[in-house]
Amino acid sequence: MEGRGFEHNVGTDGREVMEQVTMPGIVTKKMLVMSSMICGGIAFLLWAMLRFPRKFKKPKLWNYHTCSEGEAVCPQDWNHIRNNCFFQSEHEKTWMDSQEACIVYHGSLAIFNSRNQVETLMPLLGTSSYWIGLKKLNARTPWRWINGDTFSYWFKIGGSGMCAFMFQKSISGASCNNTMKYICSRGPLCFR
Repeated sequence: MEGRGFEHNVGTDGREVMEQVTMPGIVTKKMLVMSSMICGGIAFLLWAMLRFPRKFKKPKLWNYHTCSEGEAVCPQDWNHIRNNCFFQSEHEKTWMDSQEACIVYHGSLAIFNSRNQVETLMPLLGTSSYWIGLKKLNARTPWRWINGDTFSYWFKIGGSGMCAFMFQKSISGASCNNTMKYICSRGPLCFR
C-alpha cells in the first residue's frame, strides 16, 4: 500500500501551492528488500558453484594416499596399528548395520593385513565381542573380506555362523543377525 503526502511548492505567480505526492509504502519497500535478497542469493550461489574467485581455494592438509609412518595420522578415538586405523564401537548392531556404520566413517568392517594387526588389537578388546569384515555366503563357500578378497586362512575361525567376529582370545563365526559391537578399519590420513 502506498501512502500519499503533500509537498509545498511555490507556483509561477509566487503563491504557495500544495501538490499531492505519492510516497513509497510498505509493499514497495518489501518488494525492494525481497528482490535485493533474491539477487544476492543468486550471486552467492553462482560464486559458490564457479568457485570464484579461485585465489581463495583452501590448501589440502589431508591426503588419502599411502603415506609414510611418520606422516600417518588416525582420526580421534581410532587406534593406529601398522599403518591402518581401527575404531571400536560402543554400540551393538547386526553385521550389515555395522558395515553401514563403518561406511559413515569412510571405512569398512575391519580388514586385517597381517597376523600382527590381529594380535595387537585383541588385548584392547576387553570382554566384548566385535564384528569384523569377514563373511561367507554359505557353509561351503570360502571366507571373504568385505572388499571381496579371499581370506588366506592365516588365523583359525571357529563357530558355524556366516559372519566373523573377534574377541580377546580368538575369531569365530556367528549368525549375521546377532547384535554385537564392531570394529571399523580405514587407511590413515596423511598430514603434509
